[in-house]
Amino acid sequence: MPILARPAATAFLLIVLTGCATTPTTPAARLPASPSAPAASPEATPAGLQAADGRELSSCEDADCEIEIQAGDELSIDERFGVRQLSIGALEPDGARITLRGSTGKLSVQGMQASISSNCVNGRCRDEGEMVLAPGETGRINDMRLELTHLSGDRAVLRLTSG
Repeated sequence: MPILARPAATAFLLIVLTGCATTPTTPAARLPASPSAPAASPEATPAGLQAADGRELSSCEDADCEIEIQAGDELSIDERFGVRQLSIGALEPDGARITLRGSTGKLSVQGMQASISSNCVNGRCRDEGEMVLAPGETGRINDMRLELTHLSGDRAVLRLTSG
């Protein structure tokens, strides 16, 4: 009886092992990514945040740009506009908080929650201000127009135009 049991046990073992085998993957299931398709990255720009000047903050010096902004960004502006620098503060669901610095002593700011202060000593003036710019709303700093065209999480698109 032990001699007959061996072939039956071997057949049973083969059946069990065959059931445990994995199915081979087909080449179609493992196709490589297309070389022309860009790889997604955590830094990829969300849909709707395509700015004409991208993240080139320096393109705003002449007050004619459309850039993607994030909290902490600082934009240098030509002093002929009466403002030297715009700093992007927090980006919140209701808008972007923007802090500005100027040196003309004649700073005019229009926008939500706008405030300005001037300090002149010996003919040297320093202006500071703050405003909140909501998506779709227009703000002004002297002859410069600001518009937040898109806002999504921690990124936004800011458009500056002069005149």
